[in-house]
Amino acid sequence: MKAIIVAGGRGERLKPLTDNILKPMVKVNGKPILLHIIELFKKNGIKEFVIALCYLPDAITNFFGNGRKFGVNIEYTYEDPGNPLGTAGAITLAKGKIKEDFIVTYADILRELDIKKMLACHKKNKAFATINVYQRESKNAKSKILFDQNKKIIQFIERPDNSKDKKIWVNGSLYIFEKEVFNFIENNKKNDFGTDIFPKLIKAKKLVCAYPTDGYFIDIGSMEKLKKAKKTLQKINKA
Repeated sequence: MKAIIVAGGRGERLKPLTDNILKPMVKVNGKPILLHIIELFKKNGIKEFVIALCYLPDAITNFFGNGRKFGVNIEYTYEDPGNPLGTAGAITLAKGKIKEDFIVTYADILRELDIKKMLACHKKNKAFATINVYQRESKNAKSKILFDQNKKIIQFIERPDNSKDKKIWVNGSLYIFEKEVFNFIENNKKNDFGTDIFPKLIKAKKLVCAYPTDGYFIDIGSMEKLKKAKKTLQKINKA
């Protein structure tokens, strides 16, 4: 099984730090964020990667190469920085490299997750797609996911109005897909998973399941989050 890691973002909210360094290569406790992510996958038995690049690709390819020095195998795709394709559009460039079900995540998230269990759940449910979800305070949440008692997702709402909710289930940004998902993502066109693809799959009555977890999760999209990650991840590693 392969994991596609989308690693093409500019890291605008991490400026001025990202004026000189690509966001996935920002270090947390001595390691680039992207290396933490690869090590999590490796711990779960996944060693085949496609890294979807866009801005400043050499920063990643020069550090990781083909992945052998890290005990994994890495391939790359290259998005045009002048025509970014969005979170979903970016993975279409890897279509020819995918032969079976696969995983997608982003290169700015640190987490604790038993990916093996998530994969087993995906297969047991015979799902078309499985989304890792976690619960958080509704204020400023970027997504809202509603699912039934069987974990079948009924609605995926991007940028919701959460004024009536205290806590909601939100997108954990790690997905397992059947390879046929590429049939739902247009080539050479900007597509995002939250606004475009997941609503499209649900409307087409494809089985999209939630995989709820409550482990450590932080998306490093700001200097505040980066500082928090450096403190909290260190505590977890010592535990």
